[in-house]
Amino acid sequence: MFYANGLSALLWAISMFLGSGLMVLADEAPCTLHHEGNFYNLNSLKASQDYEFKTLGGHSFYLNVCRRVATEPWSTGVPNDVDIAGLVRKDHHDFAVGLVNTTLEMRDTGLMLHLSNGSPCPGEDNLYGSSSIRFLCNPSVYGAGKPVVISQFPEDDNEACQYTVEWQTHFACPTGERGLISGLIVFLVITMMILLMLLIVFSTLYNRFVLGKRGFDQLARLSKIHLLEVMDFCMELFHFALDNVRSSGNRWARLTRDINPASYQWSSRDEEQAMMAADPLEDDHNQELQDTINVRRNDMSNGTQGVDDLGTVRS
Repeated sequence: MFYANGLSALLWAISMFLGSGLMVLADEAPCTLHHEGNFYNLNSLKASQDYEFKTLGGHSFYLNVCRRVATEPWSTGVPNDVDIAGLVRKDHHDFAVGLVNTTLEMRDTGLMLHLSNGSPCPGEDNLYGSSSIRFLCNPSVYGAGKPVVISQFPEDDNEACQYTVEWQTHFACPTGERGLISGLIVFLVITMMILLMLLIVFSTLYNRFVLGKRGFDQLARLSKIHLLEVMDFCMELFHFALDNVRSSGNRWARLTRDINPASYQWSSRDEEQAMMAADPLEDDHNQELQDTINVRRNDMSNGTQGVDDLGTVRS
């Protein structure tokens, strides 16, 4: 009896740890986005060597995706311990166009990645380099494609502080979440092996120090009931993870239409009002309450002469 209770307690403790791990697995991964039932993943654009292209004035632009640039920055004006996502090599120094950001956004113009908090802008106070990268789905582009600067402000290359980059690539097209279910299965198989090893260790220690057994008698002997309990526990974790993956997809499909993840602000006043609108059930309840108050007022005006401050009817 004590052994069974100890086994249940051990499984409960492990479930708390594994449950938190599955929650992380089901949440949105860096550089991915769920939007209106589609899944986008830009992790394939991470590269060991930076993407190099030119600004409108001909300076070299080095950019990487969802990781810091491999190019060694020189005199950018930002702290050395930050991760620079892109930089422009100007005549006398490098200009950081923003720090690493792994949060994607879906806009009317396409899949967006915003970089901010780069180098101080020339001649401006409290204004720092930034850039917006627009990823366009183009299945005909073989490989990663090549980014292009389509605008910069100011237009002068030595004064430019904000950049807009367009990037046509097939990696920006929606894809299926291949490997997620297989990843869960592998995770659960490993979990079952860990549980079995812990059960063997726990049982052996219990037999040795509590029951006083020695030699081969102290080794754990797992019954069919124990194995079935471990399998049931793993199946519950599997269904728990699937439910969280489905709810995560639906949740992000709603939120990414209305919220700017980079600033955590509502994307427009109309969307804010729509999201802040009252629940329809709450409106029905308020309407019923108002109708009841109106009926009582009519009854009092027709059948009584009034009520006092405590609500007592005066005859």
